[in-house]
Formats: sequence, structure tokens, C-alpha cells
Amino acid sequence: MKIEKKNVLLASTVIAGMAFSAPAFAQDMGEETGPVEQQNVDVNAEGTPINEVEDIVITGTRIARPNIDSASPVTVVGEEVIAQTGTTRVEDLLNSLPQVTPGQTAFVSNGASGTATVDLRGLGSARTLVLVNGRRLQPGDPNNPVADINQIPASLIERVDVLTGGASATYGADAVAGVVNFIMNTDFEGIQLDASYGVYQHDNRGERDFGGVSIIDSLDARGFEYPTGSVWDGDTLDVTLTMGAGFDDGRGNAVLYVGYREIEPILQGDRDYSSCAIDDEGVCGGSFNSPWATIVDPTFGDYFFGIAGGSDDFSDFGGAGAPLYNYAPVNFFQRPDKRWTAGGFANYEVNDNVEAYAEFMFMDDRSDAQIAESGTFFAEVYNISCDSPLLSAAQGAELCAAIDGVEDAGDDPVADGVVPLLIGKRNVEGGGRNNNLRHTAYRLVGGLRGDITDRFSYDVSAQYGLTDYASFYSNDFSLSRLRQALQATTDSNGNVICADPTAVAAGCVPYNPFQGSGIVDNPEDGITQASLDYVLVPGQVTGYVDETVVQGYVTGELFNIDPMEAVGGLIGVEYRDVGLVTQPDITFQTGDLAGQGGNQPPVEGSYNVTDIFGELLVPIISGMTGVERLALELGYRYSDYSTGATTDTYKILAEYQPIDEVKFRGGYNRAVRAPNVVELFGPVQRGLWNGTDPCSGATPEFTAAQCANTGVTAGQYGGITPSPASQYNGVFGGEPNLQPEEADTWTAGVVFEGGTTLPGFVATLDYYQIDVEQAISTYGAELIVRQCGLTGNAEFCDRITRDPVSGSLWAGQNGFVVDRNVNIGGFSTEGLDLGLSYGRDVGPGRLNLDLLGTYLMEYAFDQGIPADGGDGVVDCAGYVGGTCGFPQPEWRHTLRAAYNMDNGFGASIRWRHIGGVELDEFITDADRGFSGEPDPAGNIESWNLFDLTLTYDVTDDIGLMVGVNNIFDISPPLVPADYGTDNANTWAGTYSPVGRYLFASTSIKF
Repeated sequence: MKIEKKNVLLASTVIAGMAFSAPAFAQDMGEETGPVEQQNVDVNAEGTPINEVEDIVITGTRIARPNIDSASPVTVVGEEVIAQTGTTRVEDLLNSLPQVTPGQTAFVSNGASGTATVDLRGLGSARTLVLVNGRRLQPGDPNNPVADINQIPASLIERVDVLTGGASATYGADAVAGVVNFIMNTDFEGIQLDASYGVYQHDNRGERDFGGVSIIDSLDARGFEYPTGSVWDGDTLDVTLTMGAGFDDGRGNAVLYVGYREIEPILQGDRDYSSCAIDDEGVCGGSFNSPWATIVDPTFGDYFFGIAGGSDDFSDFGGAGAPLYNYAPVNFFQRPDKRWTAGGFANYEVNDNVEAYAEFMFMDDRSDAQIAESGTFFAEVYNISCDSPLLSAAQGAELCAAIDGVEDAGDDPVADGVVPLLIGKRNVEGGGRNNNLRHTAYRLVGGLRGDITDRFSYDVSAQYGLTDYASFYSNDFSLSRLRQALQATTDSNGNVICADPTAVAAGCVPYNPFQGSGIVDNPEDGITQASLDYVLVPGQVTGYVDETVVQGYVTGELFNIDPMEAVGGLIGVEYRDVGLVTQPDITFQTGDLAGQGGNQPPVEGSYNVTDIFGELLVPIISGMTGVERLALELGYRYSDYSTGATTDTYKILAEYQPIDEVKFRGGYNRAVRAPNVVELFGPVQRGLWNGTDPCSGATPEFTAAQCANTGVTAGQYGGITPSPASQYNGVFGGEPNLQPEEADTWTAGVVFEGGTTLPGFVATLDYYQIDVEQAISTYGAELIVRQCGLTGNAEFCDRITRDPVSGSLWAGQNGFVVDRNVNIGGFSTEGLDLGLSYGRDVGPGRLNLDLLGTYLMEYAFDQGIPADGGDGVVDCAGYVGGTCGFPQPEWRHTLRAAYNMDNGFGASIRWRHIGGVELDEFITDADRGFSGEPDPAGNIESWNLFDLTLTYDVTDDIGLMVGVNNIFDISPPLVPADYGTDNANTWAGTYSPVGRYLFASTSIKF
């Protein structure tokens, strides 16, 4: 027995669950397609019978086998499909698959990590294991240590295998939802240049509305600017050069590649539907941190005064009358990005029993996450003298008299000539907050493999992956410098200076937000460039995450139950060590940056795990009437963590094929995920969460009694101002006492081949159920507030602290919700995957039809604390919103039709369907954490997008391609921020967010 060194060929993987096959089937198989179609279970892509070639290894097991039959449902995406979707960002390809929920994407700016992650079944990126050629891809960011698929060059991908369900027994921890395995082209020979260019185009037609409210009407009512007509932007250039050759009379092979990708930015202000942030009534909202200072009396927590339109006089806003600042246009809709990749794959046959192999991958990725300008954000109370030179005499008198007039009798806060103020001033003079993110990744694999005897083989390898991280933040206010710069006096020469002589000596320049916006020459007239230079400080965080894996295993033929095929066995050991470090500078550590929401302490930690694992492939019966094949696939892994935890994972799978055309498959997997270093030891720090406070506003959603559970006093009820930006204070961080989570995965399915009756047809239907217990997560800050209000349960209520004076959870720093990591009750998801694939010769070419669809039966989480006698379970199948998160439609599919002519011309069209979802407020059961009347305006209708690609093979070595994704320029649905959107009034990762994408590419082989 000899382990196959080459990858599984695409044409052979149809039976492994492929329902997304490549369009150029005839090009893979040549003209002799008829016989091949009829017996594609038993032949490879060249038409050679499987039993005449070396055994192969498929995703889901490490045991080599003589065919591509699999007991696990595996979806395969081939290289032609990848190319014909115009893929330059691998996450865009994966996010179009029905099994995938978007993780970090290029369309995230506020909260962006600069990485791209994959999330199978919506269970979180940490529960999806990413492999390259069957081995782990190292974590890509120390703040979120999961794989960054930016490291994968799209043009080098031979295929992508997506395995549903737990696979921890085979690959170790983290494979809870499944595995995504990128198979790279490691056997390439020749020189090939792949180049592509793409650009987005959108017609700003003003057709988007929410709840019957037109966003254009709302923009006009606010006086906000927005674009009209056609826009072209977001250009993407991707170039990769690949070189490969055999050497030493075919004993060795080496492949080298180098690539460059550049993506231009798109601003939210470049699309009419994202030119303002809408509220839950579809109206353009904004921020009280405006270009003109808004002043709040901290005693009463109400908006009293501001400088309207740059006037020298204060105006009484009366709270709701305050002008709002439109912060949306400055945010990036698509982040700019520059990426270099390089690497190589090599193997060399030392002798008949030893083959050496190596892999090296390098990436340097720089992305820029820009969000709205910083501000003072009412973060601190400033004591301003009534005779401050920053105020005009009229302002000083008016301000002090007005605030004095609303105080209780006998309480004169201005008796000493000083007024306490909360100030909201947007840094329009300094520009948007800018986070320049850099990830530099290295991945090195080396190993030996070969035969021990005719029946047994071995594979021993070591790999090391390192990702260096740097974040440089600019254009943010320093809170400590603002304190000094707002305290001003006049020197003997009449110059306005900072009041503290020590601060003056340190370079302090007065900052005057009280005289309108714009840069002026003198501090008494407003903000000077010198004052801006003083109060704006940069912040930087550096760090790294690395992973070392050493493993070895022996596999071979043990004995025979079925005389036609021996029982395959495998036993091995693995050691894995993961460590990370983040080192914020002093501005981050002290929480000095106003626009960050809190401090960020350093983190350093590591853990290791030692595994012992084994697998068995047990063919029981084959070649009998009614039992063409019956086999079991078994696996077990014992893991010992340095944190003190130990886990057992195992799998029991079966495949039964009564006749050639039909196969039944299914089984059970136990998977685990141990908490990572950040989840365990991440620092407790302040931040912001998006959502709503049901106890805010003049007529709160919750009753007075319910709000009292959350800490609202009778005097505060009905007087708590909601956050205009739907952002509230939170405290987040790690928990050292977290326990590993466990998952039970069940799959059951059937594969049907057309055989001689319907050659070229394959259908798969697979049921999956994944139950995660003791899931490592957070409750969610809004859910904490709602559950506390509805139940009064101390588990939730003890996590809420309201401002003792105003009752606010956002104004100032005294109100917040603690939402640290916990082991919650768990997650569960259940559904059906349908795959259909059909190919046949039609006229002067070949037609291929492929459908991949998922029906979601359940997507639920259990916060573990029953409410009002209920079970505490929220089922989000068919819902979307602040609690359920990303849209979870009951049905999604991708349907693709391709026709490739013998003369080299080809065309394919793809239909992407995303089913409709309802706002999660429709889940009105009290035990599920919601109350009040549901808002049908928050529902999202079914979404349908169509893509077209045209190809032409000029010669065998030159190919051309043009295409357009989202042909009809369908705009994304409008969704308010407090309904849980990830960016720009929509779920940007789910829907095509910025218009149609036109692309052209060429592949030239020398």
C-alpha cells in the first residue's frame, strides 16, 4: 500500500458530495466522456480505473482508500468555479455557499480585525477548522486567534473541500461545525501568469426604503448630502506568477508563486442607501457629538445647550431638538487593502521508502479601517470657568445662569464660577479615525513519508506558523490632553494658554470647541491647528500569534473481513502549542483614546495539547446482491491540555451501498473546542455594544417594574435619553474558569447516481444536527438587559450598572453592562443540504447544471438561564436581529448553469438565492427574551442575485474571462443599526452590498 502524493482529482469527487462542480468537465476528461460518466464511481479524471491507481486520501480521514466514497458529506468547489466567480477574496467565494455565515470580511470597518474568516453553520469562526492540504492554517490575529484566509492565494487553489459536522477525532480540536480544506496546486509544471481586474458599479437610484420611509426623503429632511447617478469604485487588481518544474529525472517537483493584490476603498457616502445611519423608523439618525459642541448637564443628564450652526450663542436644544451629526459617510464601506503573497511546495523521493516534502507560505497584508471622526463623546465631566477665555462673555453668563436656573433650590453649582459639563464635539477638523492594520504571516511545513512495508506507511511532519500583527491608530482624541486643553486662562500678554503651568511646559495648547467648527488662527476664536496637534495622539498595538504542530502517524492494511478490501488502520500522536502576545502602547493601556470605548491592557499567554489518535476503515461486505458495499469508519482522539483539561473525541460513521447507483451514509461525531488564550486570559476592558436600551425614551418599551429590575429608579423612568448612535457602554474580557465545550454531530444522507439510466447525474441529500454544550460565548449585552427586565434574575441583573444620576448606559462612564465570556447553555443547528449535479454533451459542447441548497430547520441557542418558567432557548431559524445576529434564512441556494463549447467559448450563469427572514422581535414568547409588538418593517424579503461569466480559450495556454456579479445591480436591504447590522445599514457580509461587480481576467501559461 502506498499513500497517494497527489490531490484527489476534481472529477472523482462528485460522489464525495459534490454539488458545485466545475463547468469545464469535458476539458478535464477529454472527448471520451460517455463511458466515464457511466462509471465515475470507479474511475479517475483520466478515465483510469481506480483500482489500477494508487490509493487516495480524502478530506475527513487520514486513511488512504481505493475510492473516493465518503461517509461524511463533503461539498467540493473546483478551481474553474473559483475562477469563474471572479474570486480574488476567498471569503467572498465561501460566503456564497449556503452552509457559510459571514465572519470578518472586507465590508467590515468599525470593529474590523483586518482578517478574513470563515464561519460554517453560523456557529462562529472559532468552531470552523481551516486546513491547507490537510494541515492546520495557523491563527491569523492575536486578538481573535482563528485562521485568516487572506493567506490563501485564490489562483493557486485546486479545490476547496467543505466538510459538514464535527471532525475533531481526525483533525483535533476546533472542528466543531466542520472543516474547510484548501487543496493547493502542488504539482504544477511550467510558468503561468494569472491576472484579474475588477470594479464595482452602482446606480444611485434612491429606491431603498425601510418601513415605507424613503432614505432619500430622510436624507433631504435632515439636509444630509448623498450621491446620485452612476458611480464606479472599489477597483481590485490581482496578479499571481506561478512556476513549477520536476527535477532529478522526476524524483522531485517544486512549485513557487508570488502574488500581489490591491483593493481600493469605497466610502459609505458613495452609496445613497448608506449615506446616513437609519434608526428603527427608517429615519436618518446621527450623533449628538456634532461639529458644534453639544453640552449636557451631568446632574440631570439632559441635553440643554449647543452651538447651532456655528453661532456664538448657546441655544436650548431641549434634548430632542439637538442637531445630529451625520457620521456615516466617512466610514469605509469596503476597506482598502494591499497584499503580497509568496511561497512554494516541494517534494523529493529520497529512496523507495522515503519522500521528503515541504511547504512555505508568506503573506503581508495591509488594510485600512476608517470610521467616523473621533469626539469627546460625553466621556468625562469638565469643570469650565464661567469667565473662561474660551467662552465669550455672553456665552459664559448665559451658560452659568441657565444651568443655575434648572438646579434645585439651594443648590448653586456656579457659586464658585465653575460649571460641570459633559461635552460632545466631533473632530471634523482632524478627519476620520484611521486604523492601519498589518498582518505578516509565515507558514512552514516539513516532513517525511513513505512505506515501511508493502502494507504499512508512515508520515512524520512538523509545522510552524507565525502571524505578526500591528495596528496603528490615528486621529483620536487624548482624554488626558483634553482635560488640560479645555482649562484655559490668559497670560500677562493677553494670550490664551492652558491654565496648568506644568501642562504648558509640556506643550499644552488650549482647545476651544465652543465657537463653532473649522480651524482658526487664535484659540479664543475656536480650534487652531496647534490645539489639534496637541489633543490628537496616535495609538499603537503590536503583537503576534504562533502555532507549532508536530505529528506522526502510521497507517496500513490490518486484516480482511471483506476479501476484496482490507481493514485500514491508523495510529498517531500530535503535539500542538499556541501562543500569543499583544502589546498596546501607553495610550491604549490607560484608555486615553476617547474613541476606543475603554482601556486595552496587554495580553500574553500560551497553551499546549498532546493528542493520541487513531482511525479504522472497516469494509465489511462488498460485491454481493443487495450489498454492493458496507463499511464503517471509526476514530478516536485523546487530548491532554496544559490548562488541566482532558477531552475525548470520537466518530462512528457508516456507508451502505445496496446498488451501484445508491449509497446511504451517516454517523455520529463527538467534537470539542477548548477555550483559547484570549477567551481565558483576555483583559477585562471597556468597549461599546450596539443595540437598544428598552428602558430609554419618553415612553420606554419596558414597564416601570421591568426597568426597576435593571436599576432604573422611579424618578428616572421615562427620562433616560436613548443613545443616538445605538451604542452603549460594556465591559468585556476573558474568564480563566472556562471549560471546554463539547459538540455532538449527527449526519445522515443518501447519494444517488444516474448510472446508465441518467448518465452524468448525481444527487445528494444530507441531514445534519450539531449540538454544542457549554458553549464558550457571551450572553450579549442587550439580551442581559432584556432578560433582567423580564425575569429579575440575578444572573443577568447583577451585570447591569446604571448611571446613578441619569440612569443612562451610555452618557459618561458610570453606566455599563458586563458581558464577559461564559459557558452558556449551548448552540444547536439542524437542517438539510441538497446537492444536484448534471452534465452531458449537448450540441457542440457540454452542459453542466449544479445546485447546492440548505434548508435550515433550527438555529438555536440556550443562554442556560430559563426565563419565566421557559427553557431559555431562542430559535433563530428564519430570523435576524440584534439577538439572532446575521440573517438565518430557512432556505438558501446557489444554482449554476454552464455551457462550454468545443471551440473554446464558454458561458455560465449563477443564481444566488437568500430566503426571507423576520425581525427577531417576532419571537414574542416571554421565555425567549422579547416583548412588545413586533415590527414588520424589520423583516427582509427573499434576495436573488444573478452572475454571468464568459470564457474563451484562445489556445491551450491562453485563457480569457469576463464576467459580472449581481448583474441587475440589486441594492442590499436596509437594516437599522440597532437591529444588529454589521455595516452600512445592512448585513454587508450576507448580501452583495455595493452594486454590480465587473471583472476581466487572463491566464497565460508559458
